[in-house]
Amino acid sequence: MKTLVILQGNARGGEETWNSMYRYLLEPLKADLALLFGKTNDHSSSLYRKCKYLWELEEYNNWRQYYEKNFPESHRWFKVFEHNQSQTLGGGVDNFIGSGAISLAFRHFLKKNFKNILLKYDRIILTRSDYFYIDNHPVLSNDYFYIIEGEDNGGLNDRHHIFSKNIIDKVLGVLEFLDSIENNKYLTTLDKFLNIEKFLKLFYERNGLVSCIKRFKSAQFTVALSTDKTRWQRGKYYMLGSKIILIKYKNEYYSAIKIKYGLFLSFFIKSLYYIKNKYFLRIRNK
Repeated sequence: MKTLVILQGNARGGEETWNSMYRYLLEPLKADLALLFGKTNDHSSSLYRKCKYLWELEEYNNWRQYYEKNFPESHRWFKVFEHNQSQTLGGGVDNFIGSGAISLAFRHFLKKNFKNILLKYDRIILTRSDYFYIDNHPVLSNDYFYIIEGEDNGGLNDRHHIFSKNIIDKVLGVLEFLDSIENNKYLTTLDKFLNIEKFLKLFYERNGLVSCIKRFKSAQFTVALSTDKTRWQRGKYYMLGSKIILIKYKNEYYSAIKIKYGLFLSFFIKSLYYIKNKYFLRIRNK
């Protein structure tokens, strides 16, 4: 089973985080690594030495430029973002909050330019660089579209997707769906406003892929360094065993340690985590 792990976005989380990914994700699955990153002159991290593929996308100050370049004859995509401007779906375009439009652009860029490489692999894992792993990633069959449990925000978690080469278009064809004449009226008249998680759930429902989805548990959680650049959630609480790595979502962290250590030990670790951060926050606020 040939597996390709694709990190989307940019290099965040630091070397300790990436070493956990090498140990618990790449090595057990014997996977190749691709970086689907924004362009940068800094290629000093180990990610760039480890990767088999480096696919860089221009980092736009306003991602409207990407959409106008790739969909020049239509602004239907903008109508959808504008309709949902109270949410994160259009984030990155104009002054819309969040980073939803950026994430969708990366998926479109991947399918448009590198589908021929994806087809060489049986299994594709589209994920992010700021996941910290504390145990081996589960080895899953290749018969379903897998989405990690939790952090759905009313839709489906967009951070870690596993799929076979047979459904590349259905997983990655997000902008074609968003910009189509057929779907535009429907997407701009919805009463419930869409963030990216709700949009992806709707997309998979409309293209029939939702029946192939299975959820799974994994001992991983998103982290940050204080120096990481982000448009959205920043880390606030220190991870146990580190003075530099910050937890981004506490519930995600608690879920991972419960999977790794079980209910009793995870309760003990949560208590240590609370004590440590109460101490560090007091020191930092002095």
